[in-house]
Amino acid sequence: MVDIYLVGVGGQGIITASKIIGNAAILAGDDVLLSETHGMAQRGGSVVCTARIGDSKDPLIPDGKADVILSLELLETVRALCKASEETVVVASTETMVPLSVSTQKMKYPSFQEVKESVEAISGKALFVDSREIAEEEGVPISSNIVMVGALAGTGVTGIESSFFESAIEMSIRRNIQENRRAFARGVELGKQALC
Repeated sequence: MVDIYLVGVGGQGIITASKIIGNAAILAGDDVLLSETHGMAQRGGSVVCTARIGDSKDPLIPDGKADVILSLELLETVRALCKASEETVVVASTETMVPLSVSTQKMKYPSFQEVKESVEAISGKALFVDSREIAEEEGVPISSNIVMVGALAGTGVTGIESSFFESAIEMSIRRNIQENRRAFARGVELGKQALC
């Protein structure tokens, strides 16, 4: 059983990422249960998805029980830490999208260092990825989610071979296939280097 808690904001492709993970699990012959919560997603609000790979009847992940937190946005990483324990692997993008609730109320958005310290206070197994820069370098700036799925695959935490993720990406995204393959491969390499 592998429990993945995915977080981001509307427009980042977090739901697409969860579907890719779900399809990769199915292609690998695993059972998977997905869920999504995206109330204000169209306005840049928080989006939360879960992927429970293995034999599970409940799509919700209890607090402190996530095996992986996959975050596409820096602040959302902090918000997701309630699902983490010292055993949780955190794979987080350094991309920032300041939410309206922070900017209108003149609240302070945490620095990268503050987020890193918050994550490391709970789990020492963390990988931070500049997914936006990598996606732009590969010619698909909207595919930072694909870079992050690659980073997740590279860690090996899911037990699913990269080839199944590659097939799932091709099933989900029908354009810029070569560019997305390269973005995914870059993420895989980062995941392998960080947590092997």
